Amino acid sequence: MKVTGVDVASETGHHKANTGSWLAVVLLIAGFVFGCFALIFASVPLWIVTAVLLVGGGAIALASRIMDQAY
Repeated sequence: MKVTGVDVASETGHHKANTGSWLAVVLLIAGFVFGCFALIFASVPLWIVTAVLLVGGGAIALASRIMDQAY
């Protein structure tokens, strides 16, 4: 396999994702997973954790300008 050194992301016009956007995605996924368990167990503390994860993930997504990295 020959490595050309050409950055595919810049060649195709796609922006690379940054650390903040990946952190936001992980927090949002974790929030939905905790939300599923909170729904199953009807647990208020799990709902609070869910809210914190979703709001935190959304805030980090906005701060990292995650939508500017889309096609």
